[in-house]
Amino acid sequence: MKNLLVLILLLLSSVLAEAQVAIINDKDGFTNVRKQPNGQAEIIYRISSNEVFWYGTEEDNGEWITVYIPKNKFSFSSTQPDYLQGFIHKSRLLHLEKVRPYKGSDFSFEYVIAPFNLKNRIVDKQKDKWVTEIDGRPVWGTDGNFPKTQVKAVKVKIAGQLVSISKAFYEDIYECTNTFKIYQNGDTYFVYQWNSDGAGSYQIVWVFTKAGLKQRLVGSLI
Repeated sequence: MKNLLVLILLLLSSVLAEAQVAIINDKDGFTNVRKQPNGQAEIIYRISSNEVFWYGTEEDNGEWITVYIPKNKFSFSSTQPDYLQGFIHKSRLLHLEKVRPYKGSDFSFEYVIAPFNLKNRIVDKQKDKWVTEIDGRPVWGTDGNFPKTQVKAVKVKIAGQLVSISKAFYEDIYECTNTFKIYQNGDTYFVYQWNSDGAGSYQIVWVFTKAGLKQRLVGSLI
């Protein structure tokens, strides 16, 4: 049973290891996700404009490509992928790195980073050895060890206005840096980066509009 569980976790992680982040390119403002790679297959989801998701790079389905839609728009789950798998037409896919890089002055993003503090924290461990949760949340950025750094706050400003970011959106991400890429599509900003302690790599994308935080996509890579 243990070997089967390890195999399942490795397969799920390998999906994201081969996946990249994208948004849709569709003048209708949405794209249908189908159960099978053809235009007559059942529609199981609709991706909206500026909604980020993963897509596979190794799939060969002709004019269709496999996509992985996060089930929770803020990745409030475990450090294992939790997604809906389906297919979209390749013409509707826009790799995030193909989106226009942001070079303006009306948007800013910054982590306030501090050394990890273990005081008064509730820690869950596997076999009393590997850290699996801290304060009931997943531990992004480590490979079973205690983090070295933690995020104390996230500072975001759009058009001169501060955007309030709840602690719930950053208390599970560790080993962050203030090195990232920012993209803009219309009135939406995307902050994209990889973070890790050297082994526990993870991918994070923050999505903002003037209305505030719209999505947080988090995924792991082994």
